[in-house]
Amino acid sequence: MPVSVLLVDDDAAHAQAAVAALGDAWRGWRVEVADTLASAHRHIAAQGVDIIIAAERVADGVAFDLLEMARGIPVVMAVSQGVESQAAVALRHGFSDFVVRDAAHAYLLTLPAQIEAVLEQSQALRARRSAEAMLARQHRLLEAISRAQSLFITGGASAHAFEVWLQELMTVTRSAIGFIGYLAPQTGPSPSLCMHAVALGDGASTGGALHGWSQACGAKPWLLDHPGSLLARALHSGMPLIASDEHGLTDVGWPAGAPPVHHFFAQAVSVAGAPVAMVGLANAPQAYVAADLHFLQPLFNTLGQMEMARRAEDARSQAQEALNRTAALLAEKTRELEYTLDAVSQGITKVDGDDRIRVYNRRYLELLGMPEDMLAQAPTSLEVMKFQMDRGDLGHDFDRMDASGRTYAQAVLATDGRPQAVPDFYVRRAPGGRYLEVRTRHVEGGGRVRTFTDVTDYLAAQEALRASEARWRSLTQLSSNWYWEQDAELRFVRIEGAYQRDLGASEEDHYGALRWELDHAGVTDAQWAAHKAQLAAREKFHDFEMQRTSVDGSMIWVSVSGEPIFDADGQFTGYRGVARNITERKRAEAEIERLAFFDELTGLPNRRLLLDRMERAAVASERSHSHAALLFLDLDNFKSINDTLGHEWGDRLLVQVGARLSVGLRASDTVARLGGDEFVVVLQGLGEQEVDAAIEVEGVAQKLLMALNRPYALGGREVHSTPSIGIALFMGREQTVLELLQRADLAMYQAKAEGRNTLCFFDPAMQAVATARSVMEADLRLGLQRAEFLPHYQPVVDADGRILGAEALVRWQHPERGMVPPGEFIAIAEQTGLIMPLGRLMLRAACGQLAVWAAHPQTEQWSVSVNVSAHEFKHADFVRQVLDALDESRANPRRLKLELTESLLLQDVEDSITKMQVLRKLGVGFSLDDFGTGYSSLSYLKRLPLDQLKIDQSFVRDVLTDPNDAAIACTIVALAHSLGLDVVAEGVETEGQREFLLRNGCRRFQGYLFGRPAPAVAIAQV
Repeated sequence: MPVSVLLVDDDAAHAQAAVAALGDAWRGWRVEVADTLASAHRHIAAQGVDIIIAAERVADGVAFDLLEMARGIPVVMAVSQGVESQAAVALRHGFSDFVVRDAAHAYLLTLPAQIEAVLEQSQALRARRSAEAMLARQHRLLEAISRAQSLFITGGASAHAFEVWLQELMTVTRSAIGFIGYLAPQTGPSPSLCMHAVALGDGASTGGALHGWSQACGAKPWLLDHPGSLLARALHSGMPLIASDEHGLTDVGWPAGAPPVHHFFAQAVSVAGAPVAMVGLANAPQAYVAADLHFLQPLFNTLGQMEMARRAEDARSQAQEALNRTAALLAEKTRELEYTLDAVSQGITKVDGDDRIRVYNRRYLELLGMPEDMLAQAPTSLEVMKFQMDRGDLGHDFDRMDASGRTYAQAVLATDGRPQAVPDFYVRRAPGGRYLEVRTRHVEGGGRVRTFTDVTDYLAAQEALRASEARWRSLTQLSSNWYWEQDAELRFVRIEGAYQRDLGASEEDHYGALRWELDHAGVTDAQWAAHKAQLAAREKFHDFEMQRTSVDGSMIWVSVSGEPIFDADGQFTGYRGVARNITERKRAEAEIERLAFFDELTGLPNRRLLLDRMERAAVASERSHSHAALLFLDLDNFKSINDTLGHEWGDRLLVQVGARLSVGLRASDTVARLGGDEFVVVLQGLGEQEVDAAIEVEGVAQKLLMALNRPYALGGREVHSTPSIGIALFMGREQTVLELLQRADLAMYQAKAEGRNTLCFFDPAMQAVATARSVMEADLRLGLQRAEFLPHYQPVVDADGRILGAEALVRWQHPERGMVPPGEFIAIAEQTGLIMPLGRLMLRAACGQLAVWAAHPQTEQWSVSVNVSAHEFKHADFVRQVLDALDESRANPRRLKLELTESLLLQDVEDSITKMQVLRKLGVGFSLDDFGTGYSSLSYLKRLPLDQLKIDQSFVRDVLTDPNDAAIACTIVALAHSLGLDVVAEGVETEGQREFLLRNGCRRFQGYLFGRPAPAVAIAQV
């Protein structure tokens, strides 16, 4: 085994010779030289040695100074010849051995063997001392265990017992700090310890701060809410925990203010596998040894027994306290019951199973005039009855009792006080003449409780109520109104009067129903909601009108009024009120309204009602900031029909015209007849923009023209009549209704001047817009027939400027207007449905161009993007149309991309996904065009089978000057990359825009910087 030797000698020559003698390679010894005591001390502290060879003197001291710093390391003194007597003194002071140095260094030949002998003696001495210390320690532990067990047997689980137990443990382990705690019932997420005892040993400072800390430890539970603390780890592991750190342990887990802890031990004490207590020790002179602490387990078991005994004692004390409280409460309740029985207004008796009256109250004695000394002897019911009979209280043959009472009394006499049945209640007269209600209730275990209540005033009130009820019924049967009542849940409980006469139904058929559960009509949801709100607020209501169905199926109008009912405590108990039949009044009102506001011939609103509707339309238009329109219609040849067929047939024609005008309009629109052959239509809720409103109202007017152009069947013949329509748009109330009528009238005459059977706007600018739109629509249809539409292609390039493909953009080569940009005709094409043939045309052209490019090596990898409108995509045959275009052109589907908009996809997400997946399986790609300008719903975006996002040019245009646009563009690029999608920036016009987008991850571009839309031939030459 290698040996570490420290040679303390300031004689360099001698030290060198010693090192040479001891440091042979075969021994493997390590020899270090220190020429001063200071360097020797540093060496011992830093590395440690097995043996020290020290010269009798060095520059800074003598060999005796080494003994204290050696601390148990064997030291051999080297003395010079002639001073051997000093060696004897050295051995007496603790040196292990000595050598005599000679000038020839002959002693070095025996020095290794001498060192080995010293080391062997030192190790034997250490082993003997360790064994003696261990025996002494175990003896102290046995004594501590014996004292703790004796303490438990004699002192139980008192607080003093725990304190003494802790002192024994701290004495045995020589700890400066110790505690014993028990696990409190856990009410939160973390366990807590309550202290039995906290003690400071002789090794701890007794200063004021530390004393205060020990007191604070026992004042409130320790919450073990930090899982990494030493206490929490010991509790959760269930195993002894030992920790040491010469710099101090920081996370013990006990309250703040504790002294520094260098050595720590904690163990949870368990009973039946569950932790019940915890022991902690700290700051023993040396680190705690697991073997010694294991020997303490019987001591810890005693602690567990003491804790369980304490808990049992606590439970017994709590049970005794609860029993004492219950006994006191029972006594108090008994006294309160006696006081209560004497205070109630009813007489009460309790009869046991032997028919003896065991309990009675003062009121019983007063009502029946019974002597208390008799009741004190617990008489039987039969004895009490015979006493009353002898006194004449029950009358002749019990005639002072009702029929039920008489039967019971007779049975008592006949069965010697043991009747088979006892009535629940009966009424009898008391000796003073007042009426008593006697009620009986049987109790478990035999016996019964009987109450005697003075009901004289109640019976008198009942009799008065019966008389009043009879008078009321008589009056309600003579009245034309109904009387009704509802309970607290608003269900009918009473209906009287003319109800059966008016409805032909029985009142009982409606009991238990709510008013709105009965068959009814003539009440809107809003009216019902308002009525229910009144009822919920317990308010009176008047003249709530509704229709009911009578037995014969006819409808009658009913007016209902009611008020809430509250009892004496202010609690709501229901509603009561009256109802009456107002059918005749309603008929009269309807006839008056019809004559006042409706045209008698056509049934349409007349001029008076029209002016009111126009005023309301103006107010609604102003509130909603939307346009409304007035259409003034005049039949072109009505006078000739009147002259040839007669006025009767002319009237029939007007009736049919009114019917045709009413078909297809919204409920908010109005059709009125001014008189003669003039009709007016009021349209509401048109667009906010004047141009949009004009387009919408023109469409309605065209439908009306078509409807009125159909032949009329009059008197077995077909008659043709056409209208002229004048239109006046308005918003708000800038013009009066009469001014609006005048404007529409002027526009109608303008229509007649333009050839009749047409329409004309009052506003010349709006008329121009409508005319231009009509001309554009006609030109679109001709352009499709003449094949005037052709595709132009704008290249899409990568980061190096290489063309990857192109977007197909429609262009219109008009024979008169020249090249018409898409912005002037796409919207009209979508509104008129012409976008469908136009879209198919562009799709076939793009697929054909793909096939052409595929035949040339320099363009065979190019792709083509085609815009798809909402009308096309929603069409049921859209997928088939795309497949047909691919089949006809034999184009590669993987080179075709269909560009869709966000709003298009969100109209029917599931249908969109289905169509896209069918085409995607064939290789067709999908690009989301103008991304960021629509809904940008990420929840839908991740579901859609997309390949590409296109940044709208509105964000690219100001990407260098507007921080918001720059942020949006960068976000779209990042979003596309996170979803695994390609991203194309549209509208790139400057190199600066391209560089910004390139820096932020965009690798595909489209815009004027790389080329304007041009024919396919021009793109291929780039």
